[in-house]
Parts: sequence; C-alpha cells; structure tokens
Amino acid sequence: MLVVSWLARGMFVTAIGDAHSLDVDYWRGALSAQDEGKNPYETGVLNWPPLWLVVIVALDYAANLVDVGFLTALRVYLVFVESLVVVALYFALVSLDAERQTVRRALLVGIALNPIAIILICQHGNSDVQVGLLVLLAVAALGGYWRSRDVVLWLCGCLFVGLGVLAKTAPLVIAPILAPGARLASSSGRALGVALVVGPAALGVAVIMALAPAAVLDHVIGYRSTRGFFGVSGMVTEFDVFDQRFTVVTLVALAALAGLALTWRRWSGTSRASPDRSFLVIAGCLIVVLLWIAEAFDRFTSVDAREFYIRGFTFVVFAAVAWLGYRLWRSPPLNPRTLFLLVAVIFMLVVAFGPGYGAHYAYWFIPSLVATYVLFDHAWRRLLLVAYAVAILTYAIEYAFVPFLGAYAVAMFGSSAWMTDVSDYLTVPHRWVIFRLPLLLVYLVVIAQGIARLSKEATQEPAAAA
Repeated sequence: MLVVSWLARGMFVTAIGDAHSLDVDYWRGALSAQDEGKNPYETGVLNWPPLWLVVIVALDYAANLVDVGFLTALRVYLVFVESLVVVALYFALVSLDAERQTVRRALLVGIALNPIAIILICQHGNSDVQVGLLVLLAVAALGGYWRSRDVVLWLCGCLFVGLGVLAKTAPLVIAPILAPGARLASSSGRALGVALVVGPAALGVAVIMALAPAAVLDHVIGYRSTRGFFGVSGMVTEFDVFDQRFTVVTLVALAALAGLALTWRRWSGTSRASPDRSFLVIAGCLIVVLLWIAEAFDRFTSVDAREFYIRGFTFVVFAAVAWLGYRLWRSPPLNPRTLFLLVAVIFMLVVAFGPGYGAHYAYWFIPSLVATYVLFDHAWRRLLLVAYAVAILTYAIEYAFVPFLGAYAVAMFGSSAWMTDVSDYLTVPHRWVIFRLPLLLVYLVVIAQGIARLSKEATQEPAAAA
C-alpha cells in the first residue's frame, strides 16, 4: 500500500511540476521574514500554535543542506506523515479484528489512490495531514482504553489530542471524547490528562505571545479560519449579489418553512422522527432562517448581520462542546466504531457550518471516514462511495483551474482560452458557492446518516456492556 501510494504521488508530482497552492508561498514568506530577523507570526500567514513553524524551519534547513527546493522537502515530509497515517490506520483496524482484505481495499482507495489526498499532499502543501495523524492516534489510543481500561492509554489519547491542538486548534472540538475516561480516572489522573490536552498548545502560544503579543492575539487566538466560499457561511456571505433578493428570499423562506413544517409533521406524526431526518429538517430551517435574517438586516438596518456569524458560531461551538462533554461524561468509554464516526461527524459539522472553509480541511476526517467504511454496514459504505465520487469531481475541477489552488491543468497542458474562462468563472465567489453546493449536500447527508448511526450505537452500547 505504501509503495502504491508513493508511486501515485510521484507520478502526480512529475505531471504537475512546481504547481502549488498559495499556502506554500505563505510558508516561504514566513521563512523569508525569519531570515530578515522578523517574527514570522507578524506576517499574518501563521494562524495556529507554532508546531508548523518548527516543521517548515526544519524543512528549509534540510532542503538547503541537501540542495533541493523547499517545495520538494515539503512534499517529502507530507508524504512521510501520510504514510504514518496509512500504517497507523492499518494496525488500528486490524487490531479490531476487521477483515484484512477490506482494510487493504479501503486504504488503497481511501488514501493511497485517493485523488483528493494526492492533491492535498502534493499540490496544496498544508499541514492538515498532521492533524489527521494525531487525531487518528488519539482515537486508536482511546479504542485501546475501551478494551483494556488501562489509564495509560487514556492519557496517551489526551496527549495526542493536545499535540493535535498544537498542530492546529481545530482538535479542541473533539476533546469531549476524553470525558468518559476522565470520569473513571483518579483526581491526579484527570489533572494530568488536562495538562496533556492544553499544555503543549498553551506553552507554545505563551512563547510566541511573549515575542509578538498583538500578532498572536489577532492571528492565533482570534483566528476563526479564513472566509471560504462554501457551506452555510458562504451562502450567507455571498447571497447579497442578486437583485430583488429580499422579496424573493422572503417568499422562498415562507414557502420553505411551510413545506418543512408539513414534512416534519408527516415524519413525526405517527412515530418519533429518525435522527437523520430530524437533522436535515433542522439544517434546512437553519439555512433558510439565516439567509432571511441576513437579508432583513441588510435591507432595513445599518448592521451587517454577516459580521456576527463568526461570533455566533464560536459561541455555538463552545456550547455544543460543553454539552457533548457533559453527555459523554455520564456514558461508559466509547467503542472504536463510535469514536471514529463521532470524530468524523464533528469535524464535518465544523467545516459545513463554520465561518471559514479550506479545501485542505478534508484531511481532518479522511482517516476517520476510511475507518468507518471498514467498521460499518454496506449501506454506509455505499453512501461514502457516492460522497467520495462527488468530492473527487469537485476537488479535481477546483485544483485544476483555480490559480491560488495551483491550477494543475495549466501546468500539465499549458494555458488556453477555455481554461481561462473556467478559471474566471470559478473565482467569482457566489458562483463558487453554487459550484460547491453538491459537496455541501453530500456533507449534510453524511452527517445526518452519521448522527443516525451514533444514536443507534448509543442505544446498543448499554446492552452490549451489560
């Protein structure tokens, strides 16, 4: 599997040459600022704790030492981290008595030959595969704790979550998965677990804040991701480009809410609504209401409601994490199936509804989704395959034509008029939101089905434990 993975990435790099995303230029800019004696965090391109800065500085030194380009060293490092993901996921799934042939097939298709993974590693060049690896190790450690109740494994899970936060702050949202183990641990064990979760990132941020407090407050602590043209936030932000929109949105909102209310009544009239349908109805209502509120504020007040979306989402995330931690505190340790699925659902919710979006965020949950493909039923596998196809098509087109993502089609075949037309079309924000709507729909359906299975797992787990 590793050889196949390396060959696929080598062939892709040979085809695209030096094509790379704007993020790679950001890393070079941060390194140039350091060479000039400036603080790289004052450039505004480093927006998380300092692990990635340490990595790119080491890669730059190694590249100069062996006389290769920084991009080459970066690609080699990211392929190495991804190889660790493959190895760790293989042994984690085999330890759960999963069928080896199914595991190999899932890893080959889901990572080794996955066009999305290849593009993110070889062209985008961001650090999110590190997050995927550390989250995977945390889930694997907690899965071992579920089997053995060895508190050392729970502490390892705490450590890997903490290192994930050091890599990027996003893994904070999965901290509630540590709650069942914390309840069973001693007071000193809980204190050590908390230190392992928050200590690495807190120490790293404290060091860089002492050097550049204003920049760290703005770009790290105050960072809520760059606005992306995807999901709910993209729809809310870009909807104002249409003429006569308020009348249209009002009528559509009323019709949609009426239709959703009738549908809800039909689903829940004779029996309790299923969790997946409930989520889809709630998500649809939420999207319509947010659009209507944003347009109403723009039309009748001087307040830009879109500016409050980031603050509102941050508050909702804190509340949701606290609620989930409370729920899981009262439950027994989660089995690996539930852990993998819960982590994937949480990250996908953040990406779909969050105030910012980056295509590279997919590596936060790719390993977990691959694991669920192996561990769950055939209906779930078919859904993931459909979602996989939609995502591949979306990523392949975006990264082929959008300049700041690297535009590998230009690198492969040279520029032409029709390529320029496609690029110009996609780089218009509201058109990009529309182009990504199928991917958003896939996210919502996978999240809904994931919630349904989590609900089923929650009802079955007490009986299994008994």
